[in-house]
Amino acid sequence: MTDTEMIPVTVVSGYLGAGKTTLINHLLSNPGGRRVAVIVNDMGEVNIDAELIERASEDEGIVDLSNGCICCRLQGDLLEEASRLAESRVFDTLLVESSGISEPIPVAQVFTEGTETSDVDPTTLFRLDTMVTVLDTYGFWKEFDAGAQLPAGAQPDEDRPLSEVLVEGIEFCDVLLLNKSDMVPDDVLEEIEAVVDTLQPRAKRLRTSYCEVDPDVVLDTDRFDFETAKRSQGWKRHLRGEGHDHDRDERTRSGDDHDRDAEPGAAERHGVSSFVFRSDRPFHPERLAAWLEDWDGAIIRAKGVCYVANREEVIGLSQAGPSVRAGPIGEWRPGDDRRTQLVFIGRKMDEDRIREELEACLAAGDEAAEVEAAADPFPL
Repeated sequence: MTDTEMIPVTVVSGYLGAGKTTLINHLLSNPGGRRVAVIVNDMGEVNIDAELIERASEDEGIVDLSNGCICCRLQGDLLEEASRLAESRVFDTLLVESSGISEPIPVAQVFTEGTETSDVDPTTLFRLDTMVTVLDTYGFWKEFDAGAQLPAGAQPDEDRPLSEVLVEGIEFCDVLLLNKSDMVPDDVLEEIEAVVDTLQPRAKRLRTSYCEVDPDVVLDTDRFDFETAKRSQGWKRHLRGEGHDHDRDERTRSGDDHDRDAEPGAAERHGVSSFVFRSDRPFHPERLAAWLEDWDGAIIRAKGVCYVANREEVIGLSQAGPSVRAGPIGEWRPGDDRRTQLVFIGRKMDEDRIREELEACLAAGDEAAEVEAAADPFPL
């Protein structure tokens, strides 16, 4: 089966209440002449989203995967059901709505690599075509406005904090819908656009209300490329020393899909900046842990690896707004260049102060050798 014969797959991600189901309903009502099948994933025992979609459409090609997440325990089920759909009925494109806490990369891998729990080779049936993230723009504004009240329905989750879900969805997508943009003041919306462009400069971005988009924007786009998608994340580009391209030509200000060039200097105008902190000296573990616990509201994203004194483990750091995760992600090998490399992306950051604070967290002189190994490899 050639690439043109394989069924294109669009995966829709986004936090609870962002508007994923609204988008699916819109596409079922306006498929652009396509026959569409849908797989809906929800973490609850009763999938309300699937019920809403079924009420809005007479299409029988709807599969409900409930009580689990397709980015982890239901990966095999996702692939099996997709394969069953392909064998039992004829359709032109497959829409997959992931749950509100799903990680987009593992879902993409289901259709590009298959799973250990299924014998189905997805590449013989499907072509992952587009990764779409529906961003609750109002929720993003409130989540990254330090001290602001979260939007109704946005409940903290210890396993997948809201800020982490929002940032990861932005970082790995081909199309980003800034939904509920009508609920955000214009100046704030422009600032959010500058932030998301820094987090993910490759994605096509549109402002939407009720996810009203031309189906051609999210179906059969041929935008997805796994390696390009992984490398295009803003923090990886900055770590490689690649500047942000503010002149790229895929920008849309509204749902009518009129492309526009990004305004030069948008990031600078809204105080959005980034920098890389590198050091060959190790961190003192307790001082670094204390610094991470005191979140700087100006930092939206921090990502990278830390060299920590008297630790054979490589300490990975991932910060998305107030959510901070740090811990071992492997061990230094004998030939490794042990050094810290951290990317910071934020708005109105005081880079000099942050660098000074990080320098103060480094082990001084012989202090590194005197740091005692704790039972926990990193005290976070």
